Amino acid sequence: MSVGLTSIQRMVVGHLDSLEPAFGPKADVTIVEELCRGTSISAIAKQIGCSADDVVARWQQMLFPAITTDHGALTIDGRRDLIIAVRAREQQVMQPWQEASL
Repeated sequence: MSVGLTSIQRMVVGHLDSLEPAFGPKADVTIVEELCRGTSISAIAKQIGCSADDVVARWQQMLFPAITTDHGALTIDGRRDLIIAVRAREQQVMQPWQEASL
């Protein structure tokens, strides 16, 4: 799963793995990708079936110093690393299903 990831991206994956499992990897991908696209929080909440407050809380949990500024804003590189990390986690979950279907 971590093949091809940078050290920061592996750190992000580790951080995401340490969070409460209230959201699965697929929901995390949706939150990150849609927020980065500019989709409204309420639209994302509706899409994944939770409250807007839950989306905001999860987003805030995903952010940590390695990918944010001193003021807590996601950096440009942090945005890229977060997107890659959530996709890698989703792919890791999908792997067993893909292998089982071969």
